[in-house]
Amino acid sequence: MSPLERRYRRLLLAFPRAYRRERGEEMLTTLLDGAPTDRARPPAAEAWELLRVGLRMRFGPPRGRVYGAVAIVAAITIGYAGLSAVARQTADSGRDTMSAALSLLPDSMVMGRADRMLTTFGGPTEVEATYPARAEALDSVATGLRERAVADGWEAGPILPGHRFTLDRAGERLVVSVVAGDPGPGVGAAFQVRYPWPAQALPVGVAVLLLGGLTGWLVAAWVLRRFRSRPPVAQLGLALIGLPSLLFVIAGGVATAAAVRSQAVQVGFAGPLTERLGLLGLAATLVLALALPAERAAATPSPRTDPVRLGARLVMAAHLAFGLAIATVLVTFTGRMLTTGADRATMLSGAQDPKELLPLPVFVPVALLYYTGVILSPLLLTVSVPLLVTGRRRVGPLAWHVLLVAAVSAVALPALLLTPYGGDAARWWLD
Repeated sequence: MSPLERRYRRLLLAFPRAYRRERGEEMLTTLLDGAPTDRARPPAAEAWELLRVGLRMRFGPPRGRVYGAVAIVAAITIGYAGLSAVARQTADSGRDTMSAALSLLPDSMVMGRADRMLTTFGGPTEVEATYPARAEALDSVATGLRERAVADGWEAGPILPGHRFTLDRAGERLVVSVVAGDPGPGVGAAFQVRYPWPAQALPVGVAVLLLGGLTGWLVAAWVLRRFRSRPPVAQLGLALIGLPSLLFVIAGGVATAAAVRSQAVQVGFAGPLTERLGLLGLAATLVLALALPAERAAATPSPRTDPVRLGARLVMAAHLAFGLAIATVLVTFTGRMLTTGADRATMLSGAQDPKELLPLPVFVPVALLYYTGVILSPLLLTVSVPLLVTGRRRVGPLAWHVLLVAAVSAVALPALLLTPYGGDAARWWLD
């Protein structure tokens, strides 16, 4: 083996093993035939091109704008999910600070809020106490707050101009300011806490964002490569679980970003539960991508698939999957009422948690398809209705009638959720 051949073989290791097994020798022969007899090493430009193309085939998504867009969205989503996890680890620190600030105030009716200083890392927490202008002199108020803090174990600095003083305890520093103003109707005093991120949150957050983005890109590229080699039915299953899961993780991350801004924000539906469902759905997508067999190559060339017929089947399967999930919610709600004798008010009280009624492997896909189907199933009518109108002959009688039933379910089942009974079932499922 010549030195040039040995170096070319090393460069070809950048390509996936399956590709090398199929075309490696052909590529090597072509490279050697095109090289001068006295060449001992590949040119730098040629070596770079082999590495670039090989690594892209190994770690990149399949060619195509849609595949590239999905991989980019997955990278951003997973990176942002990691950043959200870091944010949640520090989000509760404001509650402790609020409790500490509240303990400084006299035993009177107070109200307050805590806000994260989003661009500040490290440093003291600022506490601003507001008292009515007609109350006792602010000097006396500041002195009283300082004395209460010292009695509570804080080390207090002197009162500075502007009625400001610092408090230190167990590595935590508060900068307290007393101002005159209107604390609110029926309130003796008000306070506002502005607290920074922990100093270590910046490097940790950047590292998690970058590592999460890289992980999301690599995993998405792997799934998309396997997606491309699977039969259409397997592709539909992967898409119905994977894409809604990405949307769920994004919704959970956005809710976290809103929640860490202010402790008063109520996350509601889009929160940690949504993100956990999305991550479980992504894990299920990975398992399916690994388990589903690849499409077998036909021994003889198969006739070209009619795009109208294929589109009708895909839309029909999507409608039926979404409809089955919505029907599962309604049937589970009704069945639980009949078996326990509970009324709708009792079901909505939280005593009958749907997560406790259905096994987790059933609950996760039903939840993903239900939440997505409520939104997407009516939108799919823009595809299924034209197919019903113009494609009856090309689709076939049986498939046309099934598509008709699926389209009707896409209207009827979401419409049931708008009725009082269906609305109660939807609220019960969302709890």
